[in-house]
Amino acid sequence: MPTTRPRRVLLLPLLLLACWLGATGTAQAHTSLTSSSPAEGSTVTEPLSAVTLTFSGSVRGPEVTVAGPDGAVVSTGTATGEGSAVTVPVAPTATGPHTITWSVTSADGHDLTGTVAFDHAGPVAAPVGPEPAPSSAAAPSPAAATPEPVPARPAEAAAETPEDEGSGSGVAIGVAVAVVLLGAGGVAVGRRRRG
Repeated sequence: MPTTRPRRVLLLPLLLLACWLGATGTAQAHTSLTSSSPAEGSTVTEPLSAVTLTFSGSVRGPEVTVAGPDGAVVSTGTATGEGSAVTVPVAPTATGPHTITWSVTSADGHDLTGTVAFDHAGPVAAPVGPEPAPSSAAAPSPAAATPEPVPARPAEAAAETPEDEGSGSGVAIGVAVAVVLLGAGGVAVGRRRRG
């Protein structure tokens, strides 16, 4: 009997220690960001086409945005997650500081968010968006084609106008002469009758 009591006394602290270690192990098992490419604070000098985040456990529902030095978004697609890695395509349009803003849900349901900052000093892509230069350069060819028919019409009208005006003015002159002659003839007839 006396020997079993010391065993119980020793066993109790060991059980308490095991419970404490198990609880802290569970608390430390929460998923977290373990690395990124580009890494926090790094300077990228090579072409950059994607950003990758790696977590300590599998994640789901990733949302990742990468912004350039002017705040413009340079991530060009939706983030995809496979296990513990999340990747998003990017096309930097300027050199300077860039910020990765991320949000994921861990396997145990915890929502995690964070940011990663890095500098980009490599090649940049042309800005995406409508550019007026190509459309204005393409416009002259239809505009150049439009004046060709336009001068032809005035030339045809000019060619037709003298004939039309000539025939119209000829008729008008003829009518005026006839009126004058009839008027003069009427006056002459009237004088003869009086006389």
